[in-house]
Amino acid sequence: MRHLLMLLVPVPLSAQRAALVQYEISVPAPATRLFHVRAEFPAHGQDTLYLSLPAWSPGNYEIQNYARYVRHFGAKTPAGQALFWDRFDKDTWRVTTARGERVSVEFDYFADTIDLSMARLTGDFGEFLGTNLFLYEEGQLDRPAEVRFALPTGWQVTTALGGSGSGPYAAANYHELADAQTFVGKYSLDSLSVDGKWIRIAVWPADAYASGVQRNMRADLEKIARTENALLGGAPYDRYTVFFNVIREPVNFGGGLEHAASQFDIMPQGAFADAAGTFGDFMVPLMAHEYFHLFNVKRIRPAEMWPYDYHAEQFTPLLWWSEGVTDYYADLTNLRSGLWTTEQFLGNAAQNMQQVESAPEPWSEEDGSVATWINEVFVNSSQLYYPKGSLTGMLLDASIRDASDNRRSLDDVMRALYTRFYQKQKGFTTQDLLGLLREYGLPDVDAFYQRYVNGREPLPYEALLAKAGVAVARRMISNPFLGVNAQPDETAKLVVQSVVPGSAADVAGLEPGDVLLKVGEIDARPDGDWGARYRERYRGQNGQPLTISVTRGGKALTLNTQVRERTTVSFTLTPVSSPTPKQAKIWRGLATGSTGN
Repeated sequence: MRHLLMLLVPVPLSAQRAALVQYEISVPAPATRLFHVRAEFPAHGQDTLYLSLPAWSPGNYEIQNYARYVRHFGAKTPAGQALFWDRFDKDTWRVTTARGERVSVEFDYFADTIDLSMARLTGDFGEFLGTNLFLYEEGQLDRPAEVRFALPTGWQVTTALGGSGSGPYAAANYHELADAQTFVGKYSLDSLSVDGKWIRIAVWPADAYASGVQRNMRADLEKIARTENALLGGAPYDRYTVFFNVIREPVNFGGGLEHAASQFDIMPQGAFADAAGTFGDFMVPLMAHEYFHLFNVKRIRPAEMWPYDYHAEQFTPLLWWSEGVTDYYADLTNLRSGLWTTEQFLGNAAQNMQQVESAPEPWSEEDGSVATWINEVFVNSSQLYYPKGSLTGMLLDASIRDASDNRRSLDDVMRALYTRFYQKQKGFTTQDLLGLLREYGLPDVDAFYQRYVNGREPLPYEALLAKAGVAVARRMISNPFLGVNAQPDETAKLVVQSVVPGSAADVAGLEPGDVLLKVGEIDARPDGDWGARYRERYRGQNGQPLTISVTRGGKALTLNTQVRERTTVSFTLTPVSSPTPKQAKIWRGLATGSTGN
């Protein structure tokens, strides 16, 4: 067979520049909350360019249609001649080129939303994800790009894109560009070296990164990174950035979004850290989860999402693995690194069990994976696949270790996915995963899959966790359930964010925006666990009259309802008092990441 030898002559620099897409991001007037974007595309004599913004962001599985935030769109030649354009579809603009070599496009992007995949400008700070601002030409996702910034005096730039200082910043292709989280403006910036590579920490507002927070975040991130890097053979990036928004206004969520060389996290101030810098309970699990996504889902990716399609949903039955098993490895990381005790690890697993078993109807992990795109109202299985997927990972790990006398583990499956699929630049299927589970010793793989992953049978906690020397105790409990989510605002008032349909709060007529003052005899204050006091005071009084005091629009109101109780199952996980040698070996292997004796 004859081979034509290529690459004998390097591509001229002029040809490389001709293929380059160039962007400039500016903030002419921060108070307007508008990013201004200028993008110049090669046209190469084409009649028309089709330029699109993504409809969604990988990792955030919902259609956002970023094109809806675009204003003042226009196109011209490099010489300034206006070009005709129109809309081709919901996220694509059709631009005539006048047969020129390059086309320049400009627009404003309205940025005022607190969200993990949306742009925001507020005061002297801004943040965006590449999917928000960077147009791409249809069919040209492999084109390289460079990005420059023109910002107000005193503003800095921190971005996941390659480059530093004043720029330009570079992306090898559109996938890198779309994945690039970016902060601009005034915020805190810190860095540390882990395993010979830099991790940057960008926190807004700057004063949220107080000395206690700095100490704890640096120490915890170092433990997380070292532990997870070791599992998969080293850090897969040149430089990693933790972007953090601490929100001091009413917000009813906290969470993170993973990227190939960064994570972006949003937390309310009360759940972020206290005055001494001690983190809220969700902080360490969140950072460990998003860091492990470097491997699982950003690189080890379901085949249905390789490559990304930015126009529409990409349905896969494997998000229980990509998200839920990532949660398991985040928990393992916290245990293996010493950030959690055994009691904390098992207590967290028990809480996962309670979440899963409290769902009002059976559902399968595969169905939840597919349904994530529609944000179900009744049973939000796309949220429940986090705890259920985590528990499934734990049961798979214990089963493999038991069947192989601790010579194999779920760690081996994860490493095989990394080397056999990601490193060969392809995604994996359910059958690929089942084949690896079979190869590494999981007994009766197909039956487990059909019963517990594709099926709706309750997970066999007691039978499988016993193999690792963990005892599971269940008990039914009834507690007063108010059914309200209230968060403190900037004045420390508890503002109602949402109300559960059919709950005591719903029957009372509580509405989002109400300021919660008192529930029965319990003062509703953000500086203590008033919910626990309410449950303790009204336990066993199902059906008794209950008043709720609020202010609505500045007027005091007393709302009437009844105490309503909800029966749930509670779990307790404890190490067995006298484990067998095999049980002790399996638990030690799971808790330390070791195999063998």
